[in-house]
Amino acid sequence: MIGVGDVVFEAHRVVIEIDGRAYHVTADRFERDRERQNRLVAAGWTVLRFTWRDLTERPRYVIDTVRAILATRTPIPHEW
Repeated sequence: MIGVGDVVFEAHRVVIEIDGRAYHVTADRFERDRERQNRLVAAGWTVLRFTWRDLTERPRYVIDTVRAILATRTPIPHEW
């Protein structure tokens, strides 16, 4: 396991991260997020990053962006 995302579409290999200033108050947290993102991308995942402001003030942008990327991905069957 690489890490925990804010929202994960496992079958599409898409992770959504919401970046709020309250969480990223230290350089260590900020850097750990970037390292995790690099590991996800190297493993074939797409990482979409949105700000808290995007989520609260531009929800249509967030929804449209997520839908667009999911539409380009063929879901892979889940392995149980």
